[in-house]
Amino acid sequence: MKKILLVPLKIIRNFFLLLFIVLAGFYVMAPVYEFSGPSQFSVDKLYNPYQNIDSNNWKRYNFQVQSRAWGGITSGSTNSNELIDSIYKRLHFDYVATSDYQKINRHGSKLDKYIPTYEHGYNAFKTHQVCIDAKKVVWTDFIFFQTLSMKQYIIDLLSKNSTIVALAHPTLRNGYKLEDMKYLTNYNMIEALTNMRVSMEHWDVALSSGNPVWVLGDDDAHDVLNSNEVGRRFTIINSPSLKKEDIIKSMLYGSSYAFDLYRHDDEDMEVKFKRAKDIPFLKSALMYGDTLKIEVNNEAAYFNFVGQNGKVLQTNKNTKAANYIIQNNDTYVRTKITFPDSSSIYLNPVIRFSGEKPVSKLSAKIDSRATTGLRIIYFLIALTAVYFYVKRKQNKQKR
Repeated sequence: MKKILLVPLKIIRNFFLLLFIVLAGFYVMAPVYEFSGPSQFSVDKLYNPYQNIDSNNWKRYNFQVQSRAWGGITSGSTNSNELIDSIYKRLHFDYVATSDYQKINRHGSKLDKYIPTYEHGYNAFKTHQVCIDAKKVVWTDFIFFQTLSMKQYIIDLLSKNSTIVALAHPTLRNGYKLEDMKYLTNYNMIEALTNMRVSMEHWDVALSSGNPVWVLGDDDAHDVLNSNEVGRRFTIINSPSLKKEDIIKSMLYGSSYAFDLYRHDDEDMEVKFKRAKDIPFLKSALMYGDTLKIEVNNEAAYFNFVGQNGKVLQTNKNTKAANYIIQNNDTYVRTKITFPDSSSIYLNPVIRFSGEKPVSKLSAKIDSRATTGLRIIYFLIALTAVYFYVKRKQNKQKR
């Protein structure tokens, strides 16, 4: 009996040993980065992502919902692709991209509007990323701990294989620390608004550090039959069509905003379908010289203009339109518009920039010397471990 059990036990042991070697190998591969550190937006030119929008072209999108994948072992196991489509159609969405964990869902892949999307990350601290218009799944991750350099390395790998990389739910399990946002670069968006978490402070730290990244709002729904999880937080994109190329182009320009539909706990789904039909929307956000003029279709309870370090610069109450004169020391200005029912629009910022378009003032490059030094340390640790393992075996044989 012992001999019979020995074979499967060896197989299991060898599997976990191989898995450990692979996961440890990811740590060995990770380079050390040299970061530039935070730097504010400056100069006289102002970039307004909404200057040329057509308010008839708003499209309702969600890039985070999980379906049944990997044999049902991950969240979302009760959601079929057909059920997801049905629920979000009744919630008046133009498109929902299913973001399964470490898997590109090919449902609807023959349609012009199909956008291959997945959620990257299987580490213990939920340091995840939403990969939009992904060419392939990246399997590299660091499951035990992640340094700043490791987080940057993952972002760089993902950026090579996806048109848009968004940092997912940053505050969840402190997956991204506020301090990280002062240094990380080479990503496009922050999922600052989800059912799980609101991470506006992370967004403001990134913007205040000179990183022109846009906001992403997503349901991140795991059960689409639960009215608390669907049609609550999402992204509104200004695009002339639903074609993938037009949507991605608009998102990269920042011609989109996040919407928070106020949640009534355990709301009847039929009631939610009706309530989700007619939501307020942005009519215009125009720059006239140094004056930002914003108008929405319904009266708002207040407009909050937010600037450097998340400071509220001005509040206007009970109006459909509000103006803010951008001051010389304003590095960026983003606007939150809250309506009487507490639903909110989070606009992308107007940003100071030079050149043709805003680019990140942050930089992160591989430090070859530090990387080599770290790998030498890894090698010495491994050599020491092998030495003691061999020594222990020899002592056993002697006994």
